[in-house]
Amino acid sequence: MDGIQRRLTRRHFLAISGGVIGTAILAACGATASPTAAPAAKATEAPQATAAAATATTAPAAAATAAKVSLDFWNPAGDKLGKQIIDSLVASYNEKSTVATVKNTVVPDENNYAKYTTAISAGTPPDAIMTYWYGPIVSWAAEGFILPIDDYQEKMGIKKEDYFPVVWQMINFHGHLWGFLQEFDFDIIGYNKNLFKAAGLDPEAPPKTIIDLDAMNEKLTVKDSSGGLKQVGFCQWIGRDFAYTLWWRMFGGGFYDNVNDKFTIVTDPNIKCLDWYNSTGKLLGGPDKVTSFTNLFTGGADPFYQEQVAIAMQGEYNPIAWPDSAPKAMDHLGLAWPPTAEGVPYGTGQTDGGNVFLLPKGVKNPSASMDFMTFMGGPEAVLKWNVEENNIPPVKAVALSDDFAKATPLMKPWIELLKQDKMGPAITSPLAPFFFDHLSTAVQEVLYGKKDSKQSLTDLTQVMDEEAAKFKSSHPNW
Repeated sequence: MDGIQRRLTRRHFLAISGGVIGTAILAACGATASPTAAPAAKATEAPQATAAAATATTAPAAAATAAKVSLDFWNPAGDKLGKQIIDSLVASYNEKSTVATVKNTVVPDENNYAKYTTAISAGTPPDAIMTYWYGPIVSWAAEGFILPIDDYQEKMGIKKEDYFPVVWQMINFHGHLWGFLQEFDFDIIGYNKNLFKAAGLDPEAPPKTIIDLDAMNEKLTVKDSSGGLKQVGFCQWIGRDFAYTLWWRMFGGGFYDNVNDKFTIVTDPNIKCLDWYNSTGKLLGGPDKVTSFTNLFTGGADPFYQEQVAIAMQGEYNPIAWPDSAPKAMDHLGLAWPPTAEGVPYGTGQTDGGNVFLLPKGVKNPSASMDFMTFMGGPEAVLKWNVEENNIPPVKAVALSDDFAKATPLMKPWIELLKQDKMGPAITSPLAPFFFDHLSTAVQEVLYGKKDSKQSLTDLTQVMDEEAAKFKSSHPNW
């Protein structure tokens, strides 16, 4: 069971597409000011903020009689656009602030989270940190690497009602507020209209149901005389990994109850979804055939952009980079919401999180750190980052504003899906990384015929129960 494909993350996509696109920072800022209209052709510059937020000022809080302290801000924004925006925002803060001077320290993606936690464990943490991934956040909270920011919530004007419900669940868990979800991501489908036409399908009618998707997959998949794949209609794990969470929700399933803090693995929807993975694998000739096909694309080449996969997942950060990543295909690429199984409303979605802004344990001056974070949550940072990066703001007032829509026209299908209010949150368990590793194994066991779906998920439940018991023993207060 080799050849597992890790998810093509936003930052991996950026790295292989010439640094066209980045990620977004957005913190809650009470009644955030709406952006003014920007040219609708392409979102490359943030509109100017029209007013300061009601509960989080554009300029940091003044401390006129105190000397400015020095803060070290660690982040992975080494990509061209991300670094450019962070540099600009830090410079703006430093110019305006009477509280602190911030040093922008880029910690590259390679092993950056280990560097974060090593510094925190050694008692020499940076003064603020930012991640490009939600994955480790809950485990960091459980291990005490980051501090809850409840004491600053009122000052910063952070209100539950300002956030999309799915966002609030991801930053407020285990009874505390832990940071800012600066932006969040979720996928919809992209499809190649030319390949649809060549297969006799209506190029303006993408699949809305899993049944539709399966029927189209048969027509769009092309094999050679030996059964090798020349063209793939659709495959759940091409461009994503075996533990990709969206499709389980499209069947009405999912693996974690965030409200009651428990895993929910062996359910009828989850079993049906895994059966569906298996049926796709059989249609394509098995997982090894898929691996042989994807191995043909080297040097960061994407088979969807090379027009050899007809339907693939697309994050909101993808289309803005199509001119560089898919110059020949972009004129006939379409976008649509993910298809759903019977009984699941069309317009259902799933997020795995996004970028997070956090307060490390052991910071020397938490008030100054939070002052900087307040600035990063104000209108200037909110507008500049999200508009220029073409990402999804977690605060409703910004994401749903007419001005933001005009400034980010490529975002429309994602924002329209978000409005349906059927979005599932990322798993808020410290065991999530462990779970995803073992879910990947469980999926592959079925694809390779070692277990049926129910048995594989039942065995996964046992593994998670054992791991949860160990964790509870070592973390009795979590």
